Amino acid sequence: MHKIPVTVVTGFLGAGKTTLVRHLLQNNQGRRIAVLVNEFGEVGIDGELLKSCQVCDDDEDPNT
Repeated sequence: MHKIPVTVVTGFLGAGKTTLVRHLLQNNQGRRIAVLVNEFGEVGIDGELLKSCQVCDDDEDPNT
């Protein structure tokens, strides 16, 4: 079975998780990155912030 490397980013509110993930997406160095966002609060802030971090090629669908 092939192992897939995984990094889990956790932390308290305001710790810089979204900033770190945005940096990793913008500086992916050829890595294929998937982001799973679990919006816990009533207002989805992080998902909207990450949507604005468009790093897909023009012909890629960012929702796939």
